[in-house]
This record gives sequence, structure tokens and C-alpha cells, in this order.
Amino acid sequence: MAKGVLKEIIEVFIELGIGIIQLPCPETGYIGLKRFWHTREQYDNIGFREYCHRLAEEAADLALEYERNGYRILAIVGIKRSPSCGVRETTLGWRGGDPRKAGEYRRVKGTGVFMEIIREVFERQGLKPVMIDIDVSHLNESAIELRSVLSKLTR
Repeated sequence: MAKGVLKEIIEVFIELGIGIIQLPCPETGYIGLKRFWHTREQYDNIGFREYCHRLAEEAADLALEYERNGYRILAIVGIKRSPSCGVRETTLGWRGGDPRKAGEYRRVKGTGVFMEIIREVFERQGLKPVMIDIDVSHLNESAIELRSVLSKLTR
């Protein structure tokens, strides 16, 4: 988990003159900060999906308000390997039981639960921002990729 502002990422937005609206962290809102790591399967349940759906609806309503007032929603930026906020890569693994026997999780191509739902909600509202994720373990590389993607969208 990052300890604060991801300077390398924020600098890309500043450099390109792009505003930021931070989405809430669904994992923290649903379980809190005092939690063990989870995989996508553990969050892929009715209660968490309903919670994420409410958050996605609020985010889409806010995005629509901005768009109706002359702004463009360019992108949604997720966190690579997150079980909820991964866009291109998430984690699978332990499904329950004795945590001492959990074993390792697997990194897989795929979307986290929240990003899956937010994509559906935004598309239903006619919003189609680019979705990209950043790797907090490789911020410089992520910043380069993000700059490339966003630069094309601002032309």
C-alpha cells in the first residue's frame, strides 16, 4: 500500500493540466483499514458488489455533472493487481478457511470487482473514459505509460 501521494503519477496530471477526482477506496469503505489482503474471489460477493454499485452510481452522476458543464472525463485510473481496482490485472487465490493454509495468490489478467462495475455503470450513462491502471511498485514506468495515454486524449 502506498504511504501517501504518488508523486510520479500526480506530476503527469499537473504537467498535462488535467484535473483529478479521487474515487473512494471500496475496500476501505466496506471493510476498513484493519484487514488482511483479499483476492478478487473474496470481494466478488453480493454485499460488496452492491456497495461498489452505489459508489459507481455516485461517481457516474458526478462525471455527468462535469460533462454537462463543459468538462471531459478522460480516464479512470485503477491500481494494478488490486482485487477491486485492477483494470488489466487482478489477483485470484484463497477463497476462505484457515488463513494459515491460504497459500499464495495468483496475478491474472482481468478486472477487479469495482472497476468491472464502474465500467458497466459509466457505459450505461453514455460515459466511456479510457480505463488504465498504475503499478505502485513501478511508478516511473506507470507514469510514462499514463503520460502517453493521456497526451493522446488531450490533443
